[in-house]
Amino acid sequence: MEIELAGEKLLLSENKIIYWPKQQSVFIADLHLGKTTHFRKSGIAVPMAIIKTEIDRIENIITKYHPKRIYFLGDLFHSDLNHEWDIFNDFLNLHSTLEFILIKGNHDILSDKTYKLSQLKIEKEPFQLTPFILTHHPLKKEEVNENELNLCGHLHPGISIKGKGRSYLSLPCFYLEKNIMILPAFGRFTGLAKIKPKKDSRAYVVLNDSVNKIG
Repeated sequence: MEIELAGEKLLLSENKIIYWPKQQSVFIADLHLGKTTHFRKSGIAVPMAIIKTEIDRIENIITKYHPKRIYFLGDLFHSDLNHEWDIFNDFLNLHSTLEFILIKGNHDILSDKTYKLSQLKIEKEPFQLTPFILTHHPLKKEEVNENELNLCGHLHPGISIKGKGRSYLSLPCFYLEKNIMILPAFGRFTGLAKIKPKKDSRAYVVLNDSVNKIG
């Protein structure tokens, strides 16, 4: 779905990313890589194939949009250093012509040395990318000028859709409130925080092959 915000055309994708055609840039929030190994160490049986599936999804996005750069809006890596970081670095090295920028979130706790050894460029929030302000945590409304847009993550927004009878389906969504756009969590091994859209807000629900506006 194509929308216009802050004077720029943006594509909200069913891949749970935003693509900015003008700058050939992709925005992704909340991958939480490394989480599967983190849980396995705690004795919780989680399939190791999840990490490969997540990276394959990013590969598909690169193939589809041919971006010049990818911005990770925080919580890229969920836990302390583990072998999933090596798998992710192998992926980065395969795409050395692309620029990868991480806006650090609360789960991005790896050492500075570890980040420096990777292809990632590290930035702290808020990161100005006019007319956008990139953060992990949503800014307060008064912190964003009316001609700007805050792109962020952290909340893993989702919405409940009423079906027949008393059935409900919970789905991830992009959530826009005033000039703050919260992206859905890209990682599939994450939960949803159900939101109730306000009168002046918009939700864009993510379906298997499309994004639909609600309200």
